Amino acid sequence: MPGSLSRLVAALCALVAAGHAAAAQDIKGRQYTPPNYVFSPFVPKDIVTHDVGAIGFQPFVDILAWETFIALNWPVPTPIVQRGVPDPQNIIGGFLTGGGEGGKPSSMPVGPVVWETFKDTNDIYLNPPVRPTSFDTPESIPPACKGIATANPAAARRTLALTSKFGEIVSSVIQADGNRLVDQNRMNVWYEIKLNRVYYDYVVANGFYNSANQKGKTIAFPVSSNSTARDATIKVKAAWKVIGLLGSRQPDDPAKFYTTEALTIDPTTGQCSKQLLGLVGLHIVMKTAQLPQWLWATFEHVDNAPDQATGPVSGKKYNFFGADCAGCPLNQAPGKGSQFPTQVVRVIPVNNVAASNNTLYQTALKTLRPDNVWQYYQLVDAQWGASPKPIGQPNQPKFLANTTLETYLQQPVAPNGCINCHGMYAGSTDLDFQLQGAYPQGANTMKGLAAIFRLEGVGTPRGK
Repeated sequence: MPGSLSRLVAALCALVAAGHAAAAQDIKGRQYTPPNYVFSPFVPKDIVTHDVGAIGFQPFVDILAWETFIALNWPVPTPIVQRGVPDPQNIIGGFLTGGGEGGKPSSMPVGPVVWETFKDTNDIYLNPPVRPTSFDTPESIPPACKGIATANPAAARRTLALTSKFGEIVSSVIQADGNRLVDQNRMNVWYEIKLNRVYYDYVVANGFYNSANQKGKTIAFPVSSNSTARDATIKVKAAWKVIGLLGSRQPDDPAKFYTTEALTIDPTTGQCSKQLLGLVGLHIVMKTAQLPQWLWATFEHVDNAPDQATGPVSGKKYNFFGADCAGCPLNQAPGKGSQFPTQVVRVIPVNNVAASNNTLYQTALKTLRPDNVWQYYQLVDAQWGASPKPIGQPNQPKFLANTTLETYLQQPVAPNGCINCHGMYAGSTDLDFQLQGAYPQGANTMKGLAAIFRLEGVGTPRGK
């Protein structure tokens, strides 16, 4: 490890430890305290910087990204009383203790986690545009899933019908630029978008769930800061793969994924079924005082795909790349009706600063329990803009993509990249695409949205 990078890693270790010393005093109940790090179930308010002239802002933005990832993936209490609130008696990955039955270790729940109990975007933006149910109301269950939901209450906590992260706005059978992502077991990846209580309260208070109420309004979502008690507006976009069990073309190890049971609705047949899903991609979008164009942090499972520049690691199995598919086109969509596995590579590698942070946090997670499932996730990068103007212009990095959420939009060309795209096409709604899915939707709105995601001639908007 080069000397400068070693010093950076050491500095980050010290900063992480110092930044949580005070927070640790507020945490009640069971809490591990590794020598160099204290885990917190509370989302940080903003970045905290030190000696910026030496190492710049990016390490601190990455720390904010990881701290938020940890807090959002903290288990919630059982039963859930207030959604979006962590269980301080537990720990990320599930509290592990001895004294279980037969002398075996026992574990508190790994999940559901905080962000999973946020409000689903489809339960906010309704057609017709009526006031949504309260934030603490469980997710709605589509008619096709009523029967299976009754028999499987755990799976009924979420119903996924999107094979595109933009499916709530445009056709549900297409990914960001018009196509699905298919894993090595020839199964579609499923997507969802969750919005926290701050987001929900702002939209409902202003009536923005009705697009008519957005006209002529200045839209500015609430921010958190280190000098106030306000919480941040947070959006989470997740990608899930169906866990391949024994007998699959490429069996998965469920112990290496954060898993959940869920109900999925086939967009072609309308059939509802129960699935065991593993998390493979996670966008965290958070608005703070120092990051007025939001923090755009994107995480992935460590085994998703190899880097394009270096190629696959010999003997390693990837979720979205097959070593036996020599000559297969890279990052090319399967096409309508095809379930041929998508051969995915990462165009822009994980940068050195993010990689250093990943090592620190993954190591810390293993100190909680050696099999902590969250050690198998990594920060790809965190994009940010220090000024709201010019909107859509990130300070760093210039481009950002997740191999499961922007598989086919990874090339470093405009407007690819989170802030770039949202700034160009959602500047009037504070970089928020979900508001643009509010009803009633005019023909021009839907045509524009289709053009944004390059869907002309590929898919047509759906009703709700």
